[in-house]
Amino acid sequence: MANISSLGNLVSTDSLDLDDYKESTPTPFRMARAGRYTLRAPEFTDEAFTSTRENYLQARIDPTIVGPTNEGTQIRYSNVSAKTFERDGAQVSFAGLYLRACGHKGPIPGDPQALADLIASTSNQTYDAQLDWEANHRATGFKVKGMKNFPKGADGEYQSWVDHPTEKGADGQPLRVWANLVIKRFIAPGE
Repeated sequence: MANISSLGNLVSTDSLDLDDYKESTPTPFRMARAGRYTLRAPEFTDEAFTSTRENYLQARIDPTIVGPTNEGTQIRYSNVSAKTFERDGAQVSFAGLYLRACGHKGPIPGDPQALADLIASTSNQTYDAQLDWEANHRATGFKVKGMKNFPKGADGEYQSWVDHPTEKGADGQPLRVWANLVIKRFIAPGE
């Protein structure tokens, strides 16, 4: 017999009749379609900050969709780095593009600690971004990018997986490579 005495004075519930139990109605999984979404930044912790292989500051920004659909869906493995590159004659970084989408203007610091502090200051802020799908089988290098490159199911909707062209699963069927939501572009306020 389970000893729950350490839990204190628990509240009793109504009795239930399992012979007259209502089953939940399954709802099909629908991945967010490619498009523009409003996202909420996470509450940043020290673990969100790492370095790239080239030793630039990197931040895991894993946001959550807050609208217009698929509210509550988290976009995992979303990283931005401080490494700069040239775009249309200007030096930019993905960390800078993220901060710009969060409404920051003007110069951003090159000092890694100051930049980490600035990124951390965006905790729970909302911003807009363009999302799309990507499936990636790292072991073979097989990739599919873009929702419109995924097959459609019998219902006419894009299915969130694609059969690997050469790899098989344990059942001998083509291995399913599942799509992930990815941020394709940060959108600055007013764009």
